[in-house]
Amino acid sequence: MKNLRLTSKKERLMMLCMGLLLISTALVRGQHNPTPPYSPKEKYVHQGAGNPYLPLWEHLPDGEPRVFEDPDNPGKYRAYIIGSHDLRVTSYCGPDIRMWSAPVEDLSSWRDEGPIFTYQIDGQWDVMYAPDLIEVRKKDGTKEYYLYPHSRGPRREAMVAKGSRPDGPFTPINLTEDGKSTIPGSILGFDPAVYIE
Repeated sequence: MKNLRLTSKKERLMMLCMGLLLISTALVRGQHNPTPPYSPKEKYVHQGAGNPYLPLWEHLPDGEPRVFEDPDNPGKYRAYIIGSHDLRVTSYCGPDIRMWSAPVEDLSSWRDEGPIFTYQIDGQWDVMYAPDLIEVRKKDGTKEYYLYPHSRGPRREAMVAKGSRPDGPFTPINLTEDGKSTIPGSILGFDPAVYIE
């Protein structure tokens, strides 16, 4: 190390880049840790302003932001991020649709709502791609939530699931009786986005 001399600008720039790479790798090494263990009864809350708004260990691509009334605090609203969940090492997306939420008054306090939808049939988990979630207000004032999970299970790509809360649970509503495929006429494009007038 004593004899290391950086004589050209190119060599100095190369060393600077290597140093920055090592430092940035050390700072984000927690990204590869699995979701921290905590009791299902308590929800993990990530405190942090700015970007990234979620903890570095969470990989939530294809996030769909939505604002819905908080079912536990009527009259208050929460921002919800619904997304596929990158867990697999060799490819993207995983077996669950994941949700995080924050009060609209404090977008620096994101709560992990956990996996809101998974689907398993014949011992195999479907892989979930980019989802979408909508709220439908019925004439009687009640609300229903429709999740479009974009399941990659064979013959289940156009799955639709229904729930009474934005954070689930959700039950598929357009599957055949055996649960192996969607009913005829179920057609959705890749990575659905739903619009309601």
